[in-house]
Amino acid sequence: MASQPKDVAQTLTGKVALVSGSSSGIGKAVAVELSRRGASIVLNYPFSDLKAEADEVLAGLRSDVKSVAVEADLSTTTGPSRLIDEAVAVFGHIDILVNNAGRAGDKPLEDVTLHDWDSMINLNARGTLLLTQAALKHLSRQNSRIVNITSSTARDAQANFTVYSGTKAMIDLFTRVWAKELPRKYGCTVNSVAPGPVNTEMMMAAPEEFKKGIQSLVEHTPVAPRMAHTWEIGYLVAMLCEEGAGWANGVYLVGAGGLNVG
Repeated sequence: MASQPKDVAQTLTGKVALVSGSSSGIGKAVAVELSRRGASIVLNYPFSDLKAEADEVLAGLRSDVKSVAVEADLSTTTGPSRLIDEAVAVFGHIDILVNNAGRAGDKPLEDVTLHDWDSMINLNARGTLLLTQAALKHLSRQNSRIVNITSSTARDAQANFTVYSGTKAMIDLFTRVWAKELPRKYGCTVNSVAPGPVNTEMMMAAPEEFKKGIQSLVEHTPVAPRMAHTWEIGYLVAMLCEEGAGWANGVYLVGAGGLNVG
């Protein structure tokens, strides 16, 4: 059984990291890992009824480093700029931006609705674009980081994920374009982490039929027949945020135990 390393060096001390959609799941794990390495964290949650959840995550971060939680719905046109404005009001700048907020969904093509399209496109794709756009002028101009959370389904197609995979493929392409466009302008690198199946609260709440389909896939994972732990994805994100990762740019880092090799 994989276990999270207990001790990490304080390599991100003094850094400010904004992680969207970080009151649970992968976003929470990323925030925790960056905090463990010394960074100040801007947590994000979309709705007021998730404040208690976000506050619980906040309470579990390092107590000797200032961190905050900000409510902002990134599926709206104003939520991304609000999140950046509140982060900058507290910290003055951003060193690390992790675009994690997203919504999943699976349906046969025949059942896809305009609501499915709008809800996933507006959050997963447009939210990533608008949040990054709003953050640019506040990025530290030396060795800052943008890390986009995409999905292994962005390049390894799976049936019944037309819209979700499409949005993640957009984020994958955003990453490659921005990796060529932004570094010299803003002193940043732009990379992505593409998880395979991950044992999140969202995954556990999925319909049984969906989970059975995922399990049959997971059983063929080369490293072990299991889903990823959220902290394992957090670790991959943190690797790309390290000072020494400055020559990694445009990377598509798959976290799927070898399931998507090829």
